[in-house]
Amino acid sequence: MAKDKKVLVVGGGGRCHAIVDALMRSPQVEKVYCAPGNAGIALQAECVPIKDTDVPSLLAFAREKKVDLTVVGPEASLAKGIVDAFRSEGLKIFGHTRAATRIESSKEFAKDLMKRYDIPTASYRCFSDYSEALSYVSSRPFPAVLKYDGLAAGKGVVIAQDLQEAQDALKSMLLDGQFGEGKVVVEDYLEGPEFSFMSFVSGEEVYPMPLSQDHKRAFDFDKGPNTGGMGAYTCLPFITDEDWKEAMDGILKKTASAMVREGCPLSGVLYGGLMKTPQGIKVIEFNARFGDPETEVVLPLLESDAYDVFSGIACGEALESLKWRNEVTMGVVLASKGYPGSYQKGFEIKGLDKVQAKVFHMGTSSSEGKFYTAGGRCLMVVASAPSIEEAGVQVYSQIRRIQCDALFYRKDIAHWALEGKAAQVIDGKALSGSIKLSVKETVGRLAAEGKRQPCLAVIMVGDNPASQVYVRNKVKAAEFTSMRSIMEALPEDTTQEALLSRIDALNRDSEVDGILVQLPLPRHIDESQVISAISKDKDVDGFHILNVGSLWLSQDCIKPCTPAGVIELIKSTGIGIEGKLALVVGRSNIVGKPVAKLLLDENATVIMAHSRTRNLKELALQADIIVAAVGKAGLITGDMVKKGAVVIDVGMNRDSDGRLCGDVDYASARLRASHITPVPGGVGPMTIAMLMRNTLDCYFSREDKE
Repeated sequence: MAKDKKVLVVGGGGRCHAIVDALMRSPQVEKVYCAPGNAGIALQAECVPIKDTDVPSLLAFAREKKVDLTVVGPEASLAKGIVDAFRSEGLKIFGHTRAATRIESSKEFAKDLMKRYDIPTASYRCFSDYSEALSYVSSRPFPAVLKYDGLAAGKGVVIAQDLQEAQDALKSMLLDGQFGEGKVVVEDYLEGPEFSFMSFVSGEEVYPMPLSQDHKRAFDFDKGPNTGGMGAYTCLPFITDEDWKEAMDGILKKTASAMVREGCPLSGVLYGGLMKTPQGIKVIEFNARFGDPETEVVLPLLESDAYDVFSGIACGEALESLKWRNEVTMGVVLASKGYPGSYQKGFEIKGLDKVQAKVFHMGTSSSEGKFYTAGGRCLMVVASAPSIEEAGVQVYSQIRRIQCDALFYRKDIAHWALEGKAAQVIDGKALSGSIKLSVKETVGRLAAEGKRQPCLAVIMVGDNPASQVYVRNKVKAAEFTSMRSIMEALPEDTTQEALLSRIDALNRDSEVDGILVQLPLPRHIDESQVISAISKDKDVDGFHILNVGSLWLSQDCIKPCTPAGVIELIKSTGIGIEGKLALVVGRSNIVGKPVAKLLLDENATVIMAHSRTRNLKELALQADIIVAAVGKAGLITGDMVKKGAVVIDVGMNRDSDGRLCGDVDYASARLRASHITPVPGGVGPMTIAMLMRNTLDCYFSREDKE
């Protein structure tokens, strides 16, 4: 087979990068041009500075370069009649005619077609008059689905939750001309999971692609505004074989036949945006081209020669059954902060050369070998694996290698598929609540017996914002448990002598049971001297050298709050600690070492490491329990976690957005672990709960001595 074919791909986003990538795998393709392309596509094809809607220039270029096949990506090019123009000149082109493209470019045409040929979809009405549309929407229940009858770059659909949202949407579509002049289709609201069913179509012949599902909302847990898509994956567990057949026979094949009868047969990709409703599979929308970002996760699975597929459809030839890799893909979009609203461009993207997965460029530029953000959605990282869990671990682990503070991404792509498979979240808030409630009940019994309240004294030096939050939470916890609390805020310039004097006074106060000095302290104060100054019997933090020594000698002592809380969290999973291999990453005297000792006391085998341990990944992959307590964001990634391990994240860091994050890359680790703590909401609440328990223990210890 000669490697001599030249192909022109029209378009420039991630979808077209995936098309170029598929064509470059063909043993027949010698050269791929892409107009206009992008910085990432330029790594595989020759980019041509022609707009995708400049049909005359594209036609002239294809003739000049003697292109064997043109493949059209975006809908705008199809709506411009590029296929009609190329075919009139005898040039081979993959895509629908302008008439066939109406299945996407006109919502009214598509809805009328479905109504005539009994293709299941939501009931609807079309309006060109604002007042009539508003009157109709006002008379019906909400939510209301409002669709602009035309191309709107994926932004012409509004699900109005109330009348005000409906008024705003109708005004922008019919009065303000946000997308140009056109009508509005008002549909009944349907409920159920959405999915994408793309197929190659030539006349009445339909060749299905793997099912996929994209995530439209900007933020985790499907929050935030709609976007062009923040990620996608294949292999949908909620779609049964019966569902697939219903969609294939009752929607895709029926639609292909209907278009033939209408005199505008399809000759490209039919994208079915479908929903599984309680009443069966229904059409949400049709597109006349590859979906984006679905293409980026579907085409990497194509084993058949992409050139033969595109060429055969373009010529109306029958294809052999398409071959697809028996794997699952997941792709995650990295978008500019601010997207889908306003955002800045021109930020350098580093680390792409270190990513061991497919990276499709969506909106990037390049200069002197460096890549920069140049759009709302900039990159999509795609990984494939035998299972969705493994694909997720790979894709999120690889994303960690990309460095750009101007980008954000969702960390829950494929959550529909992962329900019941991803790690159970260890709810530190719930467990800490039960511990504090137990303390509260005990304090209540003491009060009923006429005994004094246990008392916790907290000292904070300076105005560190984080310390202020921690101290407030500790005082609130004391109030909740009905303990008495003393809160002393000392100025930043407090001398060490003054602080030690105050601690001495609290040591001698018979009404004070526990003393806590919030760390860190100003640099001019020696923390070790302060910790040693607190009476061993009132050291609720468990940091006093005599308490630490007693801990290692397995003698009764006050146990450090955070390590004690870690043990409680592990026990709450029910997996047991005895006989397990535990890896503790972090060797501080405050967390790492005490955690290791407490795990040893529970008869675990313990390995200690730090962030620079050379074989850290190898050690982590053997561990049944991982405790990360280093203070280095993203140190433990999913590919370092043994399947079914318990992962406890003690890290408290800030990401590029200023949000709290841990030492563990939660997004990828949760796909391998059996149980995992979140940040925040995991270890932090337990530390405070154990502090309350320690205060109560100090109280009883002092009462027993008296």
